[in-house]
Amino acid sequence: MAGNGAAALEHPAPEDPIPGDPAEAAAEDLAQTRRNVAALGSAIHSAHLTAASPALARAVQAQQNLYDALDAEFGLLTSAQVADRLGSRAAARRNAAAAARAAGRLLALRRGNRLLYPGFQFTAAGIRPVIADLRSLGDRHGWHEAGLIEWLLGPTTLLDGGRPVDALGDAERLLAVAEASFGVSW
Repeated sequence: MAGNGAAALEHPAPEDPIPGDPAEAAAEDLAQTRRNVAALGSAIHSAHLTAASPALARAVQAQQNLYDALDAEFGLLTSAQVADRLGSRAAARRNAAAAARAAGRLLALRRGNRLLYPGFQFTAAGIRPVIADLRSLGDRHGWHEAGLIEWLLGPTTLLDGGRPVDALGDAERLLAVAEASFGVSW
């Protein structure tokens, strides 16, 4: 019976994927989950962690998700990109970011082996002055840079559910909210 099309009727050719097809999305989600599990397993093994709790793994993933969202919304700039934003013409242009950070005027976070600078710290005129005030306030209360960045991105009732990062243009209000937030002890 070969050649009469009977086999084609019993086993129809797969159709092209339909955009937005739930089955296609589920298959891609499963494939991504498998890649994530493999990567996490390798990372845990290579770090020689003997007891990585599920809570620790969730916390690390939540932090990475937050940093990915930060990058998507504001950008995470390299030191060379910061130098460009600041108009640096120095031979060692990348030092502009390190110098501003050392002076307490910029926040950075570590991703892998690189320091990256959230783009929300800049305007067309340069570095927002409120960042230095925020770092100083954070230092007085024992907050590290990553904690300040994470606080800026989280909603707070002190801003009626808004995020501090969205109040960067109102330095006085932002610093009052930061003082109220940082000074809390449980």
